[in-house]
Amino acid sequence: MPTYKVGRLNNSRGFTLVELSIVIALISLFAVLSIPLLGSVAENNLNHSARRLAGIVKYLFNESALTAVEHRLVFDLDDNVCTVEQRTELGEWQTPEGRVRQYRLPGNVKIKDVWVDERGKMTTGTVTINFHPQGWLPQTTVHLQEGNDDDGEQLTIHLLPFTGTAEIEEGYHEADDGDDSF
Repeated sequence: MPTYKVGRLNNSRGFTLVELSIVIALISLFAVLSIPLLGSVAENNLNHSARRLAGIVKYLFNESALTAVEHRLVFDLDDNVCTVEQRTELGEWQTPEGRVRQYRLPGNVKIKDVWVDERGKMTTGTVTINFHPQGWLPQTTVHLQEGNDDDGEQLTIHLLPFTGTAEIEEGYHEADDGDDSF
């Protein structure tokens, strides 16, 4: 009578059809569950951009107050890029050595317009927001939108002058400049 070692067959060199079917079924299940998640990544670009800009604003507000050096955030509305700069001792503007230097909005997220107190609303060109060492910045509202048409999702970011914090609202909301002219 032939003897076999426990747990081993003489001719077990490959996978059975049942084992392969189970592996294919698991891969299919993982694919079905993960494909909708990949689609939601694009939807989160708008929220991510708003949170990232809010973080940059708070960082610049704190840096200005702690170092007593004026900083600024430059919005390039045509290229959807935000650049951080600081004033040197000679009065020139330069990119700081810190981690935050420039932020390019991802994918199809764009800066629709920026409203700055006493300057009004701008939709093209560059807009500069100065962060003063005394601990304030001008009241500012930034509108972000996803896609190129006005039907896309939009977010409004209100920058608060004396705290450096940002309030993010869904939709397009006009700036509150203290009067009811809007």
